[in-house]
Amino acid sequence: MDLRWLLIILMSLFVIAFMWRDMSGMADMSWTKCKESLFTQVIKGECTLRFEADTIPS
Repeated sequence: MDLRWLLIILMSLFVIAFMWRDMSGMADMSWTKCKESLFTQVIKGECTLRFEADTIPS
């Protein structure tokens, strides 16, 4: 299989997954509510909320 086809298939799967997630009305992931990157959250354990109204479930 050519590498180009592999990349096209992977990109198509990502697009389908994002569309499915958006259409199903799923809530945002809890780590997206933080200002820090996911890497920083995992390493340091810090999370500064982007908005005051957001809460992170325990």
